[in-house]
Amino acid sequence: MPVFLGSIQRRVNTEVLQFAYNRQWARAVGKPVVYQIELTNHCPMTCQMCPRTHAMERPLGHMALELFQRIVDQASSSTRAVFLHHFGDSLLHPQLGDFIGYAAAKGIRTHLSANPALLTKRRIQAIVDGGLNELVLSLDGVTPETSEAVRGRAARNVDLAERRIGELIDYRLRTGSSKPFIILQIVRQRQNEHEVEAWLSKWRGYHGVDRLKVKSYVSWDGREEKINNLRIEPKTADPSLVCDKPWTSVAILWDGRVVPCCFDYDGIMTLGSLADQSLEEIWQGETLAALRQAHRTRDLSGVALCAKCNDKDGYPVRKLYYPLNRLLQPQSAIGAEWDRD
Repeated sequence: MPVFLGSIQRRVNTEVLQFAYNRQWARAVGKPVVYQIELTNHCPMTCQMCPRTHAMERPLGHMALELFQRIVDQASSSTRAVFLHHFGDSLLHPQLGDFIGYAAAKGIRTHLSANPALLTKRRIQAIVDGGLNELVLSLDGVTPETSEAVRGRAARNVDLAERRIGELIDYRLRTGSSKPFIILQIVRQRQNEHEVEAWLSKWRGYHGVDRLKVKSYVSWDGREEKINNLRIEPKTADPSLVCDKPWTSVAILWDGRVVPCCFDYDGIMTLGSLADQSLEEIWQGETLAALRQAHRTRDLSGVALCAKCNDKDGYPVRKLYYPLNRLLQPQSAIGAEWDRD
């Protein structure tokens, strides 16, 4: 299929999914969009704001390239871009460059969030030569003490992280590549609030960093008080807001299990498995239809993944003036962020 026809097909599918969300149809329409693919759930960091540190019990592993290729083949007609991470650091996957390259060949843009200290020469070459579109690098403090307080002892060496950011920028420059677009990010929370302004001052104008981002805090599914307590401003879910995730996308764990959203760190709500089902079968399945119905009726008491979530994404639904309700939506909890020039 020509590239421009594939792009039109994906955009049309996105509009179909958004219309179904606005109308709150429980039955599946359109094709599933893959929001996130977990290449691995290995990670050396022990981030205090991450449920992987406190509560994840599922086995560790790496996704097989063959499984990834099947996912991309099935998703290429509906997915424009995909995040190649979930609850692990995908820089640790030995075939990372092959994953990026395969998605690119199918017309899917790739995004990755990672820890800069893990940017070895081989990994830098993999993401630049593979054609990664966007890379978010998390550096959550100016001093070693603050960085360690946020992400654990593996993040204490701030000098190493900064040096490897420079090596990535140098390699991108030497190869003449415009990719990846580099975003340097700090997640604003109790442990590092006092260093945010100093962080911005330090990195503002750093040659080769394309954007600075101060990311708003999310508490994932809201079940871990250790994580909830790190939020600076108290927050409760808007009871009038219906989460859009059951209508718009899925995430995939390294072993092929499909989950509803990027907050499901332990696979507690598995919608199906790509070991014996297709993406479309899972999208049309009863489990996901029941989840849509629970959100539609706002009865989430029996849905462990969603019952305590304070960071739902969405906009006012069942509006006759659609798509204005979508276009005029306020910044969501997940997307809320700011940066300064």
